[in-house]
Amino acid sequence: METMVKGVSKILQKNERKIGSEAPAISLLMLDGQSKIIGMMATKVQVMITLPFHNSLSDALLNIIQKYQDQVFIYLISVQALDQEFDGSNASIDFEELAKKFGVYVDETLCAKAIFIINKDGQFVYKEITRDVEDAFDLEMFETKLHEAIHFKKKGHVHENWMGA
Repeated sequence: METMVKGVSKILQKNERKIGSEAPAISLLMLDGQSKIIGMMATKVQVMITLPFHNSLSDALLNIIQKYQDQVFIYLISVQALDQEFDGSNASIDFEELAKKFGVYVDETLCAKAIFIINKDGQFVYKEITRDVEDAFDLEMFETKLHEAIHFKKKGHVHENWMGA
């Protein structure tokens, strides 16, 4: 995978994550000083958003985050503190380990702009890595996939199959 930075193609380093694969557990130092382990099985769907610049958080993305923040765990991981206010317990500038494990690491000063949705079972169900770090996310698709992940109902066994009929 690669991303464009000021017209230059940059290869994204480390692990590329596939839909359906297991999310790695990552320890992150949040802006409020807490250390959190994120990315594995959880009681709610998790959303990891990596942002390359202090001004990468759009108002439209922030609106979606605010709409769903009570239903999911949303983490903003960026290289530098964001211009917009966001809950410091869910924001971090400790980006390197996550960026490497999620395949969005460019170098020690930059990560790709990306969204990952992880279901309650700890599996990736959606990912978007923008082609250029300046590009906007497909927010309509993100919100659709987030809604699907939140409302996903695990199917149990069918009685006939369980009974061996």
